[in-house]
Amino acid sequence: MPETLIKPDPALTNDAPWNAYQRPFVRDLAYVLACPNVLTQWIDFTPHQNTHTVDVHSASFWRAQFEAYQQRLEELNTTNSYQDLTRYLLKRPSPSRLGFHFEGLLSFWLEDGFARQLHPYEMLANNVQLYNGKQTTGELDLILYNHEEKLVEHWELAIKFFMGSAPFAPENWVGINSKDNLERKMTHMQTKQFRSVWVDTEDHGRLRIDKRYGIIKGRFFLPINTSNFGDHDWPTWLQPSFPIHEWCDKNDLTNLATIDTTTLRRAHYVEWFSKRDFYDNYDARLSPLNLSETDTLRTGLYFEGDRPIVIYFAYPEKPYDKL
Repeated sequence: MPETLIKPDPALTNDAPWNAYQRPFVRDLAYVLACPNVLTQWIDFTPHQNTHTVDVHSASFWRAQFEAYQQRLEELNTTNSYQDLTRYLLKRPSPSRLGFHFEGLLSFWLEDGFARQLHPYEMLANNVQLYNGKQTTGELDLILYNHEEKLVEHWELAIKFFMGSAPFAPENWVGINSKDNLERKMTHMQTKQFRSVWVDTEDHGRLRIDKRYGIIKGRFFLPINTSNFGDHDWPTWLQPSFPIHEWCDKNDLTNLATIDTTTLRRAHYVEWFSKRDFYDNYDARLSPLNLSETDTLRTGLYFEGDRPIVIYFAYPEKPYDKL
């Protein structure tokens, strides 16, 4: 993959449309729709394994889905219909896990939007178990029927919050658990879930998969003070309108000094999706940071006012292994 670089579009990174919604789950749902896929194209890291072609939806596709659903989002944000969304999410397994929360939000939109004829995707099955004999070997996230194109589609989902470092290749975007990176995640999806051709569903029998989509959303974090990189912004595979923020090493005292720690607040787990303003009033503020005693900061996501920033320590006390 050539490292041709492009200038990022600030449309979604600086003026996120999901912030227009006050109710937390509605804001999360708007984020899931308006946030584009991190990828402009799928990268096959295992071409020698003869796996299937995987596609990604364009940024314009997700923008269109968000716009088509905006009236419903406004209804959920301002009426008792909000209970439909909260009940749907909270009855799902492990609603406090970010991956399950992401899947629940997208599933709600798929079912609710199809019933309202706002998109052509009918959900046929979800979390379909894969077996080797009697042993479970994995599962497929979403099996859909695209009524517009008359195709059975497999959508595999991932929500990722990765920190980048030069030269910003996929393996250089890593999670707080440093063993997790974008290349590794895509390779796993390509060689495991996307190998399936036929799928057995409870309500629709045995189906042949016609098309495969990798849906990877979330937020990426660049090293603080990225202006130091001049015109070197993002490689061509990285969607220019994907939400981009900053991260800072806990031991980088120079850049830590640029952060107003009197307003710094540690994020709650679900705020990796969208900030909950009500926590500003209930959470005690951190004391001003003594740069000679940086152990007051733990690895994780923080807000400096409304600005998200990841503080990272190479040996985190409690890795976020359930993101």
